[in-house]
Amino acid sequence: MPGSVAELSGQLAGSAMMQDEPGDLPLAYKTLPMRMKRRPSVSAEVPVPFGKYVPAKKFFKSDEQVEAIRAALKGNFLFQGLSFKQLIDVIDSFFEKTVVNGEEVMTQGADADNFYVISSGKFDAVKDGAVVFSYDGSGAFGELALLYSCPRAASVFARTDGRLWGLDRVTFSRMLIADRQDRAVVTSAWLTRMPLLSYLSKDEIGKLTDALSSHDYKAGDTIFSQGDKGTAFYLVDEGQATGVYIAADGTAKDVCNLVQGDYFGERALLTDEPRALTVRAAVDLKLLALDADTFERILGPCKGAMAKRIASYERLGDAEEAE
Repeated sequence: MPGSVAELSGQLAGSAMMQDEPGDLPLAYKTLPMRMKRRPSVSAEVPVPFGKYVPAKKFFKSDEQVEAIRAALKGNFLFQGLSFKQLIDVIDSFFEKTVVNGEEVMTQGADADNFYVISSGKFDAVKDGAVVFSYDGSGAFGELALLYSCPRAASVFARTDGRLWGLDRVTFSRMLIADRQDRAVVTSAWLTRMPLLSYLSKDEIGKLTDALSSHDYKAGDTIFSQGDKGTAFYLVDEGQATGVYIAADGTAKDVCNLVQGDYFGERALLTDEPRALTVRAAVDLKLLALDADTFERILGPCKGAMAKRIASYERLGDAEEAE
């Protein structure tokens, strides 16, 4: 696990930096030949101290504007794993910026200041005088430069009048980096106490913690249904869930309660078979999820322990069918 905010910053941006190029540029630029790209020197930055928490300033938005920002952030790795409340808190802190045609929003080589989500208008990303990407009414730019003390990789110009939603440097650091650091420390300590994960090294626990994403469910929500294809493995972070077995005649029976520290969903990921049970939230529930590919890569050493649990599912199914 990272020992400092600076190390965590590097870890958060690692997936984007693996391609050996600045993260401010859109995906279209990343298709250019490597000889046409030059990566500036990069160093992890230590954000503002967190000793005294200063509540972030909030800016009013309509429901439509909140949903538009949520949609823009949905595919951004920095915001994945935030709970609904955490995401709304971040969105509340975006301020509105009006721009005019020809205005330079971001300057290549300048220090980072804000992360921007486009509300309206057309914008061009320009590198060394050439347009490398164009935005038309949607998109986002500038987030990776807020994690690293590196210059902006490109300039961005408004090509029409428009509006942006911006998140400033201090708020970004406090609400995102600090939040992820705190959650990583707590989650890692919790995972090390799970018998299932006793085979994993400290480094593997750290990788697992980083790969988990958080999901909130209301009481009564179905996590997955018996017969569904398995796509994820789950850990109960908060709340309680119920496992329900549905027999061939359609009768349903509660067969297990899942509480904090319990895990489920591993059967389908290990055997490529349909889900053996239906799992529903008994109360408001928070789960940590791991996708199938990451599950296989990180949790491979635990397959022996999981196989024993799968056998118990099969015995349960046989017993229920016999009844």
